[in-house]
Amino acid sequence: MSLCIMIVEDEMLLAMDLEDILTGVGHTVAGQASDMSQAVAIAERVGDHIDVAIMDVNLARGSNGVETAAVLRQRWGIPSLFVSGNLDERTRALALEWKPIGFVGKPYSEREVLAALAKVGAETI
Repeated sequence: MSLCIMIVEDEMLLAMDLEDILTGVGHTVAGQASDMSQAVAIAERVGDHIDVAIMDVNLARGSNGVETAAVLRQRWGIPSLFVSGNLDERTRALALEWKPIGFVGKPYSEREVLAALAKVGAETI
């Protein structure tokens, strides 16, 4: 099942790596954002088509990934997959309120990210 995915990651090389992984298995990338305002702008354009956002916790310009995930979930119903090196208990607890599809720590493997995304594909069938 092909998904439409937004990447919200402030480290350009990691965002590009994620895009390569996703497109390599047939998913579509709706866009890359490095902060909340860019993520919201992408969602305003194509939010109805986005199945999931891959979300870092610490974003550019002081943005917070949990807050960004909340906005995407509330306004467009977009769930997040948190892929971050900052997944302590407090952050996970805050993020759980927005019903993420999961958490993957950095450094991540392609297999971990794709396995977490497979849950979204299975739910939409």
